[in-house]
Amino acid sequence: MTQNTKPLILTAAVNRLLRESDVPATLTIEQCATALAMSMTSFRRKLSQEEATFKRIQHKFLNELCVHALLTENVSISALVLKLGYSERATFERAFRNKFAISPSQFRELALVGHNKNNQHNLSTIAQNMPPLPDSCQRLLSEKDKDSFDLHRVIAIIANDAIFTGRIMGLASKAIYGKTPNNIEEAISRNLGINTVVNLAVIYAVKDSLAVHVEQRVINQCTHAFLTAPKLFQLLRKSAGIGVKFDIALIEQVLVFALLGMLLLCHKEAVKHQLMLHSLQGIDDLHSLNNHLYQVMDISIYGASSLMLSLWHIDARVIKQLNHLDKVTKQATKASRHDELLLFMLSCLYALATGRKDYSELELKAELLNLDGFTEVKALLFQGK
Repeated sequence: MTQNTKPLILTAAVNRLLRESDVPATLTIEQCATALAMSMTSFRRKLSQEEATFKRIQHKFLNELCVHALLTENVSISALVLKLGYSERATFERAFRNKFAISPSQFRELALVGHNKNNQHNLSTIAQNMPPLPDSCQRLLSEKDKDSFDLHRVIAIIANDAIFTGRIMGLASKAIYGKTPNNIEEAISRNLGINTVVNLAVIYAVKDSLAVHVEQRVINQCTHAFLTAPKLFQLLRKSAGIGVKFDIALIEQVLVFALLGMLLLCHKEAVKHQLMLHSLQGIDDLHSLNNHLYQVMDISIYGASSLMLSLWHIDARVIKQLNHLDKVTKQATKASRHDELLLFMLSCLYALATGRKDYSELELKAELLNLDGFTEVKALLFQGK
């Protein structure tokens, strides 16, 4: 439970062979085993030890290749069809449209709209023009680090905010947060906790301010994921092992706020918001999405989140942590087990925020990270799916 994530040596070797192939879709497991001077039995067994199969690695590689090629225009669509193993272009376009709700050519056109250097300025302008946080939210943020900040002070601050009080009662009454509270004091002290209430004040403020600027479906799904973050953290930190020490208040903030940038990138005034909407529908993996966003926007979801949070003077430690995750995603910094666990939790929240129904990749990752609590996570994230 406390050991570091095992290096995926053979998985990396298979990806290298796929990159070197002119037509990676036609590369076979037999060819890979031969190229690596291994018997088929040994090859399969060692891949299994890395919680992988050849088909799974190849499928993920081809998905990455497809999106990367369309975003960077380094390959024609006709050539891409061959690389991906389709017999004809029409079949590829139909499969792509089923996943992304848009044709490959339209996806490429959206990627080419606007210039990389203009994106951050565009997003910064949108963030700066967002309405200020509600008075109760601003007071919670400004006072949360004071010695006098306790349950009674929180209740006093939100007492005149009937809408937020009602939301807190409603959220605390849900089964995942424990027994139904009788009043706001029980809702905060027994079910949610003071820090969570402060974080939720920000999330609801963002939801309200973006209600007319972001598709309602996206806002609702993302908000649900952000509100679920504290419970997810509670479940998975038990599985992480005693060797991993979390700053609980900080990491809960990171989990609640790290994907806020999705909403900023989907803002109707954002230059590439249409591309972002289609990417959220078609790109299954958070790490892959961030890598592709670097290509066309020179910013990741974490970067967009930092942009919003810095304007509201959210704890600088949160922004520092998001910048660190940015570096890990770019492979500019080696990931620690702490990082791996945090990124895994964010991947779970991304799956929830984008309505994913297939959790098999997350389940394999949980096994690789030696997490034994994924059954509870499935119940939390994928009920009825």
